[in-house]
Amino acid sequence: MSPPSIFCPKKLRNLEKSGEGDANDSSPISRLPDEIILLILNRLIDLKTLCFCYLVSKRFSSIVLQVDAISFASPVLNPHISDKKTIPSKSFLRMISSLYGESFLSAYRFLIKFKGVKSLCIELLAPGHSAVDSRLFKWKVNFTKKIESFIFLWPNSLCDKDGFCVNGNGDEEGSLELNSDLLKNKHIISFQCLQDIMAWHVMLLYLVNDLPMLEEVSISDSGRRGRLSLSGKKLSEVKEWVHSASETMLNRVNVPTILRNCYIPVFKLPVSGYVMKGIYFCVMEMKDMEGGNEFLMSSENGGFEDKEESAYTEAMMEILKKYKGMMLTQNLRWNLDEEAGQHPRLQFQISEP
Repeated sequence: MSPPSIFCPKKLRNLEKSGEGDANDSSPISRLPDEIILLILNRLIDLKTLCFCYLVSKRFSSIVLQVDAISFASPVLNPHISDKKTIPSKSFLRMISSLYGESFLSAYRFLIKFKGVKSLCIELLAPGHSAVDSRLFKWKVNFTKKIESFIFLWPNSLCDKDGFCVNGNGDEEGSLELNSDLLKNKHIISFQCLQDIMAWHVMLLYLVNDLPMLEEVSISDSGRRGRLSLSGKKLSEVKEWVHSASETMLNRVNVPTILRNCYIPVFKLPVSGYVMKGIYFCVMEMKDMEGGNEFLMSSENGGFEDKEESAYTEAMMEILKKYKGMMLTQNLRWNLDEEAGQHPRLQFQISEP
């Protein structure tokens, strides 16, 4: 059995109240000025490490909360809450509890104490597909105060310009094959990704609202399949909206209503020279979405990309350019799962336009 997380609510409360956390005034570090200690703490970044420092003493707790950059990776998922009395009444906090467990909720509550943080990076294990071998699929999302479009790409294999198989089985026949079970699985995973993204999007809005000094913030998939990022002008626009929005507006789930998808046996990318085989590709977007897909190339939407990630971005743009008019188009209708709370699970139905 693994040891309890530092973010376990009971453990965190006990440590905060404990006198054992008082620093010895004669210790070398206690003689350092606050400014030097803050310089050291600003290099730590990791939220769990900062939590340990926060519990050292009252002096340290006040200095720790002044750091301007934080990175946090979600612990192993444990969404089961045994005591129903611990479930928060607010729908957003209830969503966090149901998806990531009480330990993550405690970590989130600690995180929003850092009112001066400017840079925040959160890495989450997406609960919707954590048990799937999903190294090959990636997604992109266009959003501001609501999700406008979601793009999902899952090839059976990916080879570079020299024919080396970067990912996938590399078998010619197997790479091209897309049987009904595999297609169904890819279809379901794409919706599970979107459902996770909806929850992350609401979390992002609350972070922007609770941390007023933010200059850049991102929530990414631990498998490097996609990320939600805000910075620059896009972050400023979202800040302006969330600071005037009611809690009801922040909790409102706006979901794409149009689904377009296609299957492409072989696709060679003109710039990178990469070759993808057995591609399942889909786009889910709002009916009245405007602005096209220029967001794919925006520096505010993804940050640094390696060669493989750049190939996926290139593939998404090229497929939209060449195949969007030929894709199967369907309407999406979503039903709220009342037992799961407001956000975690939405059931979908597909109908012809």
